[in-house]
Amino acid sequence: MNEDTFKSLGASGEVLEELKKYAVNKFQRPYSIPQYIEEEPFVKPWKQLIAMAEIKGVEEALNANMAHGDEDISLKTPDDVKVEIYNSFAGPIPIIYISNVEDFEEIVVKLIHKGKRPVGIERTGASFAFGEKNRFIILSNKPYSNIPAEKLGLNTKKWQDLSLIIRREHECTHYFTKRFLGSSNNNMHDEIIADFAGILSADGKYHSHWFLAGMGLDEYPRPQTNGRFPVYTATLSDKAKEILKKITVKVANNLERWSNTEQATKMSLKDKVLFLCDNDLVDLYMLGC
Repeated sequence: MNEDTFKSLGASGEVLEELKKYAVNKFQRPYSIPQYIEEEPFVKPWKQLIAMAEIKGVEEALNANMAHGDEDISLKTPDDVKVEIYNSFAGPIPIIYISNVEDFEEIVVKLIHKGKRPVGIERTGASFAFGEKNRFIILSNKPYSNIPAEKLGLNTKKWQDLSLIIRREHECTHYFTKRFLGSSNNNMHDEIIADFAGILSADGKYHSHWFLAGMGLDEYPRPQTNGRFPVYTATLSDKAKEILKKITVKVANNLERWSNTEQATKMSLKDKVLFLCDNDLVDLYMLGC
């Protein structure tokens, strides 16, 4: 049980309660996922937006069809902004692809934050708007998790291409769990699953090192100041964070081994994601033990 695992890692008292609460599996079950996934109503207006963009340009189409605060969207390189309806495993979803960093920030600020620049946007590579009436994804071509290509032994162009796919499938996985399992949270369980799907989709296999580099845990237990881990653990005490780091590193390595098993290689991406959703952080920590 979760409590015994946390205790074996040194948790007690308030830290134990923190971790037990944090690790609760938030995905709704049982779930029912249709064989054919229909597009949601919000997709149709995006098809009209795309048609307008082909005639009048993407900047005018976005300004005419999307709420964007008091000021119009103004792009540096509008010809490099592409919009498509992507057929994800969660169903069709509009995606805006942006290669210019300034244009990415401009569109995120205007469409997501209605003109107010959020703190830390320069470190952001993707944004998912998940409203009741409209849902869409905005993607940059920044290196995923701000990991330098050379850290992974890749050339810049190769890593840029892989980063785009990782980012796209990561966000589509959040869409899938939100749409069919009723939850998409800012925590490590969700991020492990979304990064797993992204990395696997991009390179055909899961690299635990890529995930850990993105979290700033690839040199664990050596302290690192970079990475996304603090984003998903801000509410935890320092002691709880240290225990969760141990869990996260082992989970990542477990998933790399599991992904290469005969069982896993026969599963679809959707079934792999569902397997990871069915198993909470401690289950994944114990996977294969």
